[in-house]
Amino acid sequence: MEVTLSKWLGKEEALVAMSRWDWDSPIYLSWYKGRRVPLFKTLLASYCVNECRYCAFRKGRRVYRSFWKIEKLVDKVLELWKRGRISGFFLSSSVFKDPEDVVEKEIEVAKMLRTRGFTGYINLRLMPGTPRYLIEEACRVADRVGVNVEAATPDVFYEIAPDKGSYKYDILRILKIASKIGREKGLLKAGVATQLIVGVGNTDFEILKLTEFLVKKHKLARVFYSPFEPIPDTPLEKLLPCSSKRVRRLYQAFYLIRDYGFTLKDFELLLDDSNMLKDFKNLKEEYAREHKNLYPVDLNSASYEELLKIPGVGPRTAKKILFLRNRARLNRDILVKIVGLKRFKEITKYISI
Repeated sequence: MEVTLSKWLGKEEALVAMSRWDWDSPIYLSWYKGRRVPLFKTLLASYCVNECRYCAFRKGRRVYRSFWKIEKLVDKVLELWKRGRISGFFLSSSVFKDPEDVVEKEIEVAKMLRTRGFTGYINLRLMPGTPRYLIEEACRVADRVGVNVEAATPDVFYEIAPDKGSYKYDILRILKIASKIGREKGLLKAGVATQLIVGVGNTDFEILKLTEFLVKKHKLARVFYSPFEPIPDTPLEKLLPCSSKRVRRLYQAFYLIRDYGFTLKDFELLLDDSNMLKDFKNLKEEYAREHKNLYPVDLNSASYEELLKIPGVGPRTAKKILFLRNRARLNRDILVKIVGLKRFKEITKYISI
C-alpha cells in the first residue's frame, strides 16, 4: 500500500521510492503478531561505493542520488507517527562510506527518535561488515535489526555482490551476533531478520538449507525473499525476472520451517530434479500426500510435532488439542469446537480420534 507523499517529502521522495529495492515501498503494511503495522520505509542515502551487479544504486550507474538530513528525517517520521499514519519505521541505506559511518548515522536517527518520544517500532538494516559494538548499539535502540544476506551460498554472493566483503564474516557473523545479543540481553522484541534475492543463481534447496540454518541455529525471526527484477544498465539486466509463484512457495516453506518444525529432509519429495520446489499450491498438503504412511494421525496420542504435520492444524490448534486431551478424551464434538465445522471437514482425512 502506497501513500502519495510527493509534496510532503520534497526532494527526499526519491529515497522513499528507492526503498523498494531493499524491500517494498513508502508506507508498507507489515504483519506483526497477527496485526497489521504501517511502517514508513526509506533509505538514508542512495549514494553507494559498491558495484552489486543487480542493484539500481550500484556505483557508476546514472541514477538520482540523495541523502536525508538526519533532523529532517526524524521530523518527518515523528510527524507521520503523531498523525497516526504509521506505527513504525524501517531504515536502510546504500553504503555511501565505510559501513561504520553508515550504521552510526542510522543509529543516530533511531536514538534521536527515541529521545524525542517515539515509542513505535524501529527496524534498522545494518551494513555488511558492521563491527560488534555498533551491532549491540543498534540492538539497544531498535526492535529489529538485520543485514541482507543477498544469496543462499557464498559463490552466488560473490558473483552478484563482489565488493560486499566476506559472506561468512561480514554477513552471517552480523546475524549471529545480533541474534545472540537479542536473546542474552533481552533486546530486539521483534528479533533479527535478513533478505535474499531469489532468481539469481541459487536453487530452492540451497535457499531452504540456508533458511533452516538461520532459523534453527541462529533463531532468526524472518527471512525475506525478494524476487529478482532486472534493472536497466546493470550487468544482470538481461536475466529473466523471478516468478512470484516461486517466492510464494518459499514463504510457505519458511513458515513450515519456523512454526511447524519442518526440516530440510521434509522437503525432499517436494523438490524436482533441479532441486526446485514443485509447483504445488499448498506444500503442507502435498507433504501429507507424499507421506501417506504418517497418516491418519491419532489426536489422542500424537506428539506436538506430529500434530503440526496435519494440514489445517497450526501451533495454536495443536496446543489446544494437547491441553484438552489432558482433561478428557477427544471426540468429534470437541474437535469441531476447537477448529470449526468447515476446517474439521478439511482435516478429517488426515486424523483419527
